[in-house]
Amino acid sequence: MLVPVPEAVERVLPSGTVARLSPDPFVAGALTLSLDSVPQSHVSLRDPRHLFYDYVSRMGTAIDLISRAAEPITVLHLGAGALTLARYVAETRPGSRQLAVESEKGLVPFVLEEAPLPRSATIDLIESDALTALDALASADSGWTGLADVVICDLYSGLETPAHLVTTAFFRAVRSVLSPGGTLLANVADDADLARSDAQLAALSAVFPRVAMIGPSALLDGREAGNVVLLAGFDPAIIERMPSLAAAGPHPVTWRAL
Repeated sequence: MLVPVPEAVERVLPSGTVARLSPDPFVAGALTLSLDSVPQSHVSLRDPRHLFYDYVSRMGTAIDLISRAAEPITVLHLGAGALTLARYVAETRPGSRQLAVESEKGLVPFVLEEAPLPRSATIDLIESDALTALDALASADSGWTGLADVVICDLYSGLETPAHLVTTAFFRAVRSVLSPGGTLLANVADDADLARSDAQLAALSAVFPRVAMIGPSALLDGREAGNVVLLAGFDPAIIERMPSLAAAGPHPVTWRAL
């Protein structure tokens, strides 16, 4: 059944990018964030636990598996969008420390005007290029060295991830803020040939000893385009948790460890 929705809201950001928040006519209380007409995020204001996109759902499950339910964790979000996963963590793990890094200046303030965070959620923001922010966070003064239980990389400019954010040097910078038992989660929008995923997997494998990927079976079998989630870190539990992550769906799903 269609749900009546108000008009969408737009804003031209300082870069000239047009940000648009559109109510979802099929999901009550949900919004879609688009940048220059390219969908970026889907967020449910009524239930932050509802994760609409399959890759976001997989990331949410990966976060669920990291430690005991409701236990606070420390999360660094590289790429903020509508703060979908930040809201999810705030809801499922109250008291978590979270920092979002967003390169598109003015985007997060615009989102929060139209879709405020719950009062209980505290999420800090840095408006900066992700690698520049990581270099600053790696300094001894920042307090972030080796701190993050989860680092989420969802970094896009239009349809592509900037080239300097998929390199070995970038993932070494991520390593500097990741805790010994922490997990890096990366979203890769890929074609059926998995060329983007393979390139990032090679860069990740040069930095981390535990690397895995998970996504729709049709994508990993080379039949369709879609989104892959990459996982990396030092903890053997990253690989041990993969069957549970796959069992949680969405299905059909395939996973591989390198």
